[in-house]
Amino acid sequence: MVYNFVVNGVQTKVTIDGGKLTLAPEGKPETSYQLDDVIGCDEISTGWFFKSEVTRLWVIEAGPANTLLKKCKNITGDQRKQFQLELAEKSKETKRPKQVLLMINPIGGNGTARKDFAEIVEPVFKLAGISMDILFSERSKHMVDVAKLYDFTNTDRVVLLGGDGSYHEVVNVLMRKKQEEHGIDVDDPNSPLSPLNIPIAMIPTGSGNGVSENNTGSKDVLTAALHVVKGKTTSSHLLALYSGHKLLGFGGTASTYGFMTDLLYYSDRKFRWLGRSRYLFVPMWMFLCKSLTQRVFNANVTYYTSVSERRNSDTSKTEVYVGERKLTGYSSYTADTMVFNRTLWNMMTLNGNVIFDGQVVFDVPRMFVPKPSLFCSFIFYDTVSVRSVFKFFKHVSKRTPADILNTEMEVVSARGLEVELVDGIEAENQDLRTLRRLIQLDGEMYSLETPSFQLWYKKDVVQIFTSYL
Repeated sequence: MVYNFVVNGVQTKVTIDGGKLTLAPEGKPETSYQLDDVIGCDEISTGWFFKSEVTRLWVIEAGPANTLLKKCKNITGDQRKQFQLELAEKSKETKRPKQVLLMINPIGGNGTARKDFAEIVEPVFKLAGISMDILFSERSKHMVDVAKLYDFTNTDRVVLLGGDGSYHEVVNVLMRKKQEEHGIDVDDPNSPLSPLNIPIAMIPTGSGNGVSENNTGSKDVLTAALHVVKGKTTSSHLLALYSGHKLLGFGGTASTYGFMTDLLYYSDRKFRWLGRSRYLFVPMWMFLCKSLTQRVFNANVTYYTSVSERRNSDTSKTEVYVGERKLTGYSSYTADTMVFNRTLWNMMTLNGNVIFDGQVVFDVPRMFVPKPSLFCSFIFYDTVSVRSVFKFFKHVSKRTPADILNTEMEVVSARGLEVELVDGIEAENQDLRTLRRLIQLDGEMYSLETPSFQLWYKKDVVQIFTSYL
């Protein structure tokens, strides 16, 4: 059916056909929207003395820097009600969720989650006809308890307002439940995992919003909400951390051992009273008041990856490559492994790719584009200087190519790694003994019971809302 409306003051023919909404204004080019990009309609009254009813049609359009925008078309005409009914009926054919469990961490990040939900997320979901079972987290690990006990029978999706920690808590519960239902030994790194069948949306209101930026290309709240409205999902990967013959946890962003784990420990356990300023104070305190090499550790690190040899035509020497990066500083290698037996300062493993055309760039929106098959792992040697550390993290913050001096650090793309802590995890000093045991995953601290751990890339095990990837 063709509707004759006035849209934004212009006589326009409007049609809904073939999964599209088309607007054809007189004398102007027509515009088409996939029904996935049509949020919905509402009604308003305009005018002071002579009021008239106007239908507002809300659509999704692409914005700058990977954002999505919510745009309005004002419609007047006699067939508005019939148009709305047809649009609502045709929208049922999209993949838009009908019922979601929406969990909110109200104190994460800058504490804006309640406001963001009320002013941005809730109005969009209501316009789109998405029903919500809303829960505000009231205590530590509240989301964990809900994920364990919630009846997902009538729920299409899970939407989280929070940061990477919220994602970490919920995904770990749901992944463990899923494996238990299918009789899979979750503690065996070689067990093929059963993927989650309930997609998850991460709306960024936390301190760390890497999961959201990885998957939507943005840290914008409205953009993340509109990805849910569009309804498209894709499978994504997790890091799986093992130690002492058992799974410690699944991670969506990163794992660290060494200096960066120590930094988080001091920030959250010793200086939490400083509030968010602790994340600026503690790094400076550690660099100025503690020796950079005070917490170095001897480790045997084995990467499981594809290793190739290439002959340098200029020097006639054989060089060793993993992907497009030439590596040095290793102790040994085979076609499938590379071993570093070194004294290290820090290890950092990322879910995603940071190597582009042989250069290292921490461009978070690009880490899953194209979809990675390997994670990226950094090892910082005990020879790393304070200047190099600051320079490295300056590149990280600016998302510019980082200078990797092979005498101070290295980055390896791999499908898995094993670490043997040569000096063990015991120490006479209580503080040092605690630090030696701590390993970080998505900002959550885990304690090692044995002086070894493994990280493996588990591919396509979780469904994420995104039309960006």
